[in-house]
Amino acid sequence: MVSRTNEGVKPTDTHTARIDIQWMRALAVTLVLVYHFWPTNVKGGFVGVDIFFVISGFLITTHLLTKPPRRAHDLVVFWGRRVRRLLPAAFTVIIVTVIATLLILPMTQWQANGWSAIWSGLYIENWNLAWVGTNYLASTAPPTALQHYWSLSVEEQFYLIWPILLALVALLVRKRWHRFRLAAGLVILGVVALSFAFSALFTSAMPTRAYFITPTRMWELGAGGLLAVIYPRLAPRLEPWWWVRLAMVAAGIAAMVWSGFTVTGQGFPGYIAAIPVLGALLVIAAGPGNYRYSLDRILAFKPIRFVGDASYSIYLWHWPLVILIPWTIGRPMDWPIKLGAIALTLGLSWLSKTFIEDRFRGSRPLGVPLRRTFIFLVLGMVATSAVGTSAIAITHIVGRPNDRPQIPENATCVGAAIRLDPACAGQDPHGEQLLTEPLQAANDRSVAYKDDCWWWQTKPTRFPVCHYPNTGELPERVALWGNSHAGPYLEPLIDIGATHGWGIRTYLAAVCFPSLQPLVMPLPGTQQACQEYTTRSLEDMKAAGIELVVMSIRPQSAIMAYTGWEAQHQVRIEMFTDLLELITSEGLSVLVIHDVPYQSHHTPDCVEQNRDNIGACDGPRYWQLSSDPLFQAAEESTSPKVSTINFSDALCDDTTCWDVIGGVIAYYDPGHLTTTFTRTLQPYLEDAVLSALE
Repeated sequence: MVSRTNEGVKPTDTHTARIDIQWMRALAVTLVLVYHFWPTNVKGGFVGVDIFFVISGFLITTHLLTKPPRRAHDLVVFWGRRVRRLLPAAFTVIIVTVIATLLILPMTQWQANGWSAIWSGLYIENWNLAWVGTNYLASTAPPTALQHYWSLSVEEQFYLIWPILLALVALLVRKRWHRFRLAAGLVILGVVALSFAFSALFTSAMPTRAYFITPTRMWELGAGGLLAVIYPRLAPRLEPWWWVRLAMVAAGIAAMVWSGFTVTGQGFPGYIAAIPVLGALLVIAAGPGNYRYSLDRILAFKPIRFVGDASYSIYLWHWPLVILIPWTIGRPMDWPIKLGAIALTLGLSWLSKTFIEDRFRGSRPLGVPLRRTFIFLVLGMVATSAVGTSAIAITHIVGRPNDRPQIPENATCVGAAIRLDPACAGQDPHGEQLLTEPLQAANDRSVAYKDDCWWWQTKPTRFPVCHYPNTGELPERVALWGNSHAGPYLEPLIDIGATHGWGIRTYLAAVCFPSLQPLVMPLPGTQQACQEYTTRSLEDMKAAGIELVVMSIRPQSAIMAYTGWEAQHQVRIEMFTDLLELITSEGLSVLVIHDVPYQSHHTPDCVEQNRDNIGACDGPRYWQLSSDPLFQAAEESTSPKVSTINFSDALCDDTTCWDVIGGVIAYYDPGHLTTTFTRTLQPYLEDAVLSALE
């Protein structure tokens, strides 16, 4: 999301700029700013991005219609102006933010922020976030300090495509130049219609990815462009009707402000984004307020003008401060700190606008000759990629994130043993010292991920089954079945099987979990595939001669046709009761492992920040350890083939749940156990497995 001044108008010449667009910029960036500092108060403040998209589409299209690109040199000149206007400040913020990240944030976040710097500097951060947001392994990761560059990336991609599109239109109508505006309008209308339809459909299908990608946002920029086409004819007709224009401005402001306070992220952008977009279009269409009762007379107040003029820099600087300041002070920001952060944002923005934006905006020092601009572009992208790569390299050199944590051979009361071994009774549950490194813990995941043993909703027809060992030398007696909360138990089960001469077969799914009823899935069309995965898993287990099914799940997806937590919980218990009866009726035994607590934070980050006070990461048992309907159904089962095991006492006492247990970091994110910790559960899991097999 970025702000723009009129083409050819210096930022200090605000008396010649359209006041209505300036205060709209101020409104848009204020909505975003307040949303990021007080997300529960202005829950729809992110619509400020959509307002900026409309403004940018209007101004850029107005310029291109006035001076349409007719040859390659015109395109180069246009892009050169965009580079000089936008990139010096953007590159500066990226480099400063990465340096601050290395100085302030825990090492567990350096790599992610390094990658974000690379994608942001190349202006493809929106596509990176679209992937990360739908990547189950990364979806719970903390936000990076540069992820706000996603909207800048959308706009830069628009600036790359849009002039080419209008240049092609100009080429087609070169013999009928008087038809250029009409032809451009028809093409833009087609783009807006296609993009809007795609946005509505794709948002319902993949909402996280739809939020970031360019095709779902192009219609918002195009809507501003469509207004630019008709504005020269519309403005004179509205000129005498001051009261109509006043009503349009009032309605536009109401639509934008209402959206800021009421719209949520659900179903957005989709068709819901049309509300703030139409609001912005109404204000721009009403034109500058040169009539007696114009709101521009009020909204042209100098502080508002400053926020509008500096909105680009404000947007650039505010988000890194939102991320960095809590880590700097070691706690969440309260009101005084937030107000101070906003003041710091405004100060940095003034410096950035005055000494970077304004200096590089004109033809000098980068514009003459023009090649200097593009040399700067390449050097800037190389520099931002270099600092991002440096952050990644430092992470690997210093932290060695891909190394498995190594427990000293002479260590005692390690991991779960400090709670479950009577010889360790009475000791501090955290252990005497930290035996695993946070950065390594963040990557301490089941081998099932590396071996691609998961059913993914993006590949719903695939039915992955993994075998351990994969040589087929041992009979497979035990199956591991569930979602991502079952995965961490794979390594202990492999070791148990190797000890006793049998193999393991896996049936693991991401998001989906074993169910006899259709689940509400993020992607349409995957409900049936998820349910079929349950059926196929049961059939395959029976055909393979499996004797024991080890299960653990977190039922995050809701069962269709039921609303409310109580109704969902009860129907899940009933459904799991039926599922257990179905499994045992096939002659298989079942061992259900109780689900683990869910932390309120990313565990490796918290531990890295609180090495001297590990207890700061502890949380209350009543909140973190929720009920488990599968476990409850198993406990209530009367079948001798159904047994349970609950490791909650290894993770919590009567009041508190811990992130570090016996010196071992227990989670690699907020809610999944590290492999190192589950290996410390192996002796206790082994007894339960052998008993269930008997």
